[in-house]
Amino acid sequence: MELGKNAVGSASAKEITELDGDAIYLGNLNTVEADLKLPLMGKYGSSIQWESKETLFISHTGKVTRPTFGVGNRKVAVVATLTYEGEVTRKTFEATVLQEEYKAKIVAVNPLTVRTKVGEQPELPTVVIVKNDTGSYTVSQVSWDPVKEEAYRQPGFFSIHGKVEGSPLKAIVTVQVVDKVEETTDHVKRVKEFKGQKVSLERESEFEAAMNRFLQFVRSVNDDQMLYNFREAAAIDTKGAQPMTGWDAPECNLKGHTTGHYLSALALAYHATEDSALLGKIQYMVAELGKCQTALSEQTGYGRGFLSAYSEEQFNLLEQYTTYPEIWAPYYTLHKIMAGLLDCYQLAGQREALDICDKLGHWLHSRLSRLPREQLHKMWSLYIAGEFGGMNEVLAKLYAITGNENYLVTAKYFDNEKLFLPMKENVDTLGNMHANQHIPQVIGALKLFEVAGDKAYYNIAENFWTMVAQSHIYPIGGTGETEMFREPDAIAGFLTDKTAETCASYNMLKLTKELFQFNPRKTYMDYYEKALYNHILASENSQKAEGGSTYFMPLAPGSIKKFDTHENTCCHGTGLENHFKYQEAIYFHDEDRLYVNLYIPSRLDWSEQGLSLMQKRDRDGLETVRFYIEGGPETTLMFRIPDWVSEPVQVKINGVPCRDLEYEHGYLMLHKVWKKDEIELTLPCSLRLADAPDDHTLKSLTYGPYVLAAISQEQDYISWTYSEQEFLEQIIEQKDSPLTFVLDGIKFVPLYQIQDQSYHVFFKLTRCKR
Repeated sequence: MELGKNAVGSASAKEITELDGDAIYLGNLNTVEADLKLPLMGKYGSSIQWESKETLFISHTGKVTRPTFGVGNRKVAVVATLTYEGEVTRKTFEATVLQEEYKAKIVAVNPLTVRTKVGEQPELPTVVIVKNDTGSYTVSQVSWDPVKEEAYRQPGFFSIHGKVEGSPLKAIVTVQVVDKVEETTDHVKRVKEFKGQKVSLERESEFEAAMNRFLQFVRSVNDDQMLYNFREAAAIDTKGAQPMTGWDAPECNLKGHTTGHYLSALALAYHATEDSALLGKIQYMVAELGKCQTALSEQTGYGRGFLSAYSEEQFNLLEQYTTYPEIWAPYYTLHKIMAGLLDCYQLAGQREALDICDKLGHWLHSRLSRLPREQLHKMWSLYIAGEFGGMNEVLAKLYAITGNENYLVTAKYFDNEKLFLPMKENVDTLGNMHANQHIPQVIGALKLFEVAGDKAYYNIAENFWTMVAQSHIYPIGGTGETEMFREPDAIAGFLTDKTAETCASYNMLKLTKELFQFNPRKTYMDYYEKALYNHILASENSQKAEGGSTYFMPLAPGSIKKFDTHENTCCHGTGLENHFKYQEAIYFHDEDRLYVNLYIPSRLDWSEQGLSLMQKRDRDGLETVRFYIEGGPETTLMFRIPDWVSEPVQVKINGVPCRDLEYEHGYLMLHKVWKKDEIELTLPCSLRLADAPDDHTLKSLTYGPYVLAAISQEQDYISWTYSEQEFLEQIIEQKDSPLTFVLDGIKFVPLYQIQDQSYHVFFKLTRCKR
């Protein structure tokens, strides 16, 4: 907590040391690879001495030496001793120092093909895909030989060679010269989502309870505190508000990002509830940010339309290739602000929010349009510093709203070839790439396809999703370890306390929902359900309405969830939004079909079709779902058959069993003129075991859509000398406690139900064949 001068003057010496300890901010300690800046003086006057408990990796002065590749990441405790007028307080910080990257040897370079129109110099990629001596693929910088103009004066083919950075091997690209390049393709969504309160959650479900806790929290947030950094930057009155904390503290370079997420959370919450109190908060936030933008534009050294919680210096430094942590992702923060403003416009009807975002768009185009393509690519390739969130997405949305072609051009400035090239070529180069740095970029690629029709962007998104969903996720649907993608199917070696960054799942769900609308495949919604039920729902603190979210969902043996409430991390930011989105993917529709994707108690008002629907679930189980339908013309209901269904689905309409059921692409089809009908759907569940792909003795247990975790404080893997069949025969369901199972005194429950207990998602069956 920040104290005023009078309060500090009345604090005891011991309280001063404690306050100074609370105010220390060392950056993101989850993924340390650069030296730490250890302050020697506290904010309120304490002197600080530092001690590292493992000086091999972090010195007493904060110098970081990363472990060599193969040693693994290292956790290091760093202790601050704060002294003020003889009183002493000690505070311990835990840092995870990342091991060095493997210095791979390039053994092959993939050939490439590009197309150009007659008379136009071909645009050659700045990177090529290479195969390493480990068998994995990545990208490397390339310098191409000069292209002679006569080569592209007429239709045909020619080749260009290039020098690959770090290898004597040559790259080759084949250029096809054509009279006309087909630039666009059909980009209309095949199914549509329901907006606003067309879909609402039914009472007494775990999803509605989570949403209500976050409604309670966002209503309690101090708007002036959320505006503090913006008003400080604009040199206007902060209205006595306390400064933000953690990643939004005044001394942190990422400040402002949480405020952007907060705008989105308010807009999503209002969109779902039409709560007038939330609308008032939105209107206040937007109006005050508008004042900050005006004040900044009037100051010397600021571009017209600029808005941020800090000056333009970070943007200047990025153009000089300054690395993290000296700067921290200025375009990432800008994306959160612009996305929040557009949400306030699109979901809450605030025209001023669009005007502010439009001015920011002009500032952005003016800044980036003067930079050469090579400089942009180098900026976006920088770890953390060059992270830009979904800038391409928000600019594509701004183009769709305003029709300003400059925004479409600017969105494409964020094409990140390091990611986009291999995704276009359908080559998995994701290993050791920062997961949540790149997922939003793919969402942006899909949005560019939606607004402009370039099929290459769609292929990027579809290929990326398939790679992640098939080869890079844990059973809970989350991805990444210490924020990084690992090699395909590498799970067993990466079961730590830093698995499955929550905002990566937030973005994967966003991408999945968008892809489903272009191609309504059951596979998309099987994944969506997995991540929603077992990661997003499990990421919030169900015991307190304090806005806490997990940064990581730990999957190491004996893990305990940690809920971020004051650190204002990236996952706290997306966590503010997550729980207002449960209703988004339950139902979709086309002209005469209604897709039922998720079995979440809810109501649907499809007024355009004259149809209303209520979905209910038995309180003591998952298998029986009932739908109460009224009115409407002849309509086809499409019920997703989840991948966890263990036996044939049973259907009753108005109590009468249905025979000869019709299916299409994993959906049950019921087609009739609906009047006032009841559908009873039985989706048989059973316990199922799944292997870690790289260690078949490591298992996880599921029941229906839920991943079950064993409650145990044991710090090593729980081990049973059973075969899979014996294990499933021995485990007993607790009839008086739904979704609870017991084996040898150890209780298994859905991961979302666990709060402060130690748990195991993975365990060993030693009689299973490898």
